[in-house]
Amino acid sequence: MSSINLHTREINVKVVYYGPGLGGKTSSLQHIHRAMRPDLRGQLVSLATSIDRTLYFDFLPVKLPKVKGFTIRMSLYTVPGQVHYNATRKLVLQGCDGVVFVADSQPARREGNIESYRNLLDNLRGHGMNPHKVPLVFQFNKRDLPNVLSVSSMDGDLNDRKTKCFETCAVTGAGIFDTMRTITKLVLSDLKRKGIYQGAQPGRTIEAAKAPVVSAKIEAELVQTMEQKVDQKAPAGKKAAPASGRASPSLQTRGLTFSELFQPGSGRDQILAMEGEVERGDIKAAVKRAEGVLREYVGKTNGKTGPSMVEALLILGVHGAHYARFRTITSKGDVTKPDAMFCLFFLTDVELRIRAAGMQFQD
Repeated sequence: MSSINLHTREINVKVVYYGPGLGGKTSSLQHIHRAMRPDLRGQLVSLATSIDRTLYFDFLPVKLPKVKGFTIRMSLYTVPGQVHYNATRKLVLQGCDGVVFVADSQPARREGNIESYRNLLDNLRGHGMNPHKVPLVFQFNKRDLPNVLSVSSMDGDLNDRKTKCFETCAVTGAGIFDTMRTITKLVLSDLKRKGIYQGAQPGRTIEAAKAPVVSAKIEAELVQTMEQKVDQKAPAGKKAAPASGRASPSLQTRGLTFSELFQPGSGRDQILAMEGEVERGDIKAAVKRAEGVLREYVGKTNGKTGPSMVEALLILGVHGAHYARFRTITSKGDVTKPDAMFCLFFLTDVELRIRAAGMQFQD
């Protein structure tokens, strides 16, 4: 579900591009990413195999013009089209605010379109959502090919809600932004109807339908913590942190530390150890520990069919650019204290998102 961050004055919404395999979902997001101004787009993350172009999903954060003083940040996802990836499709669909159904206009894909649409309805019901009320737009793709199904035929097969549909070509981009603009309008109208952003002002309490995100208060504290100077030397007479890696007194007296946002357990112990290493100036050890913590924390899930680490992070709403920066830091040899602090922030963000979403990724 959508969420409001009063600290950053952002409304975060999630739109999922759904449909049969190789129907044009990934190509649609790729076109949006190419055509959008660099300052408005985020990093496009894609995982592909020889079986299906998108094994898990694509993720594209997009900023739109402000609404009543709030910036709209859209996260665009796609799902794998193959039926045997349904568990992943259902996970990606969780918490969506709107759906773009991308149908393949080729006659041979007619049954695949119908099967995928029925699967969409089933998965929405599985999340307790009314499939007839979720904002939905149809994108009839590959209209540039010869001998395609008629729009009226596809509309009759799929559009039982009589919602808007667009003829598109993801390769050339024809109709792609028309679809995106329409689903955006429908989602914002739905949020306004629910009272998600209407009259939102800093300091006022806003219920965002139990959105699985970090609260504005906690995010404000995280930002404040990140902005603290970490290159201050420990006051004279202070002893180094003990071998266990627990943070030194000088770090604890600065106020809120990242470890305080973790629940007791191995995760918190590891963050405490990192804080101690940063305080002692052992930056390489802290960054190396961060890489291991992430793998231990979300790298493995129960069962072999669970989501991968990258999938788990993006399902949680972790920004792709943040993950890319974390990977860059942990793979380079020359690291700084700000690098280590960013790693601490990143791991804390993951921890809070997992807890807020009620999800658990463990060994």
